Amino acid sequence: MTKDRIRLIAVTACLFLGSALLVAFPAWAAEEAHGGEQPGIINLNKTLLIQAVNFLILIAVLYKFLFKPLTQFLATRADGIKRSLDEAKAAREAAAQTKKEYEAQILATRREAAAMRESAIREVEEERQRLLKVSREEAARLVTEAKAQIEQEVKRAKVELREEVVGLSLGIAERVIARSLTTDDHRRLAEQVVAEIGSGR
Repeated sequence: MTKDRIRLIAVTACLFLGSALLVAFPAWAAEEAHGGEQPGIINLNKTLLIQAVNFLILIAVLYKFLFKPLTQFLATRADGIKRSLDEAKAAREAAAQTKKEYEAQILATRREAAAMRESAIREVEEERQRLLKVSREEAARLVTEAKAQIEQEVKRAKVELREEVVGLSLGIAERVIARSLTTDDHRRLAEQVVAEIGSGR
């Protein structure tokens, strides 16, 4: 209860008693005129006025020593409850903020882990491509070297074969010619063979 409400109740009680006294005043006058008390629970006489004054004093004492401390206690209690509710609300908001921050940190950590995984996958793929390129280049180099060696071997074999053929041809020609040709024929045939071998035929 607030102070204004208590004051309103006290004023209402005073007005009620005042109106009761105003109504009772003519009755007192009539009673004094008749000169006697009438039997009943409440007699409208001077004792009612004293009882009303006592009641107002009781209300003032209760207001001073009971209602006022009680309202102060209730106001203090209400302030304490309001403060507790405000603190609980602030703690709830702080917990929600902390939860949001943790969720943001978890999300950032997940994104970072995903980025690291993608980076690792990309690096592995780049290394695989690099190794494939190196192995292809090495294979191409080996094939080129093998081709060059084969070509050299073929050339050398051709040269050796040509020399052998020339040597055999000369040997056979010498035998054949020695039997049937003259010295001039020998010379002419040798020049012709040398010319053919020189032209690569």
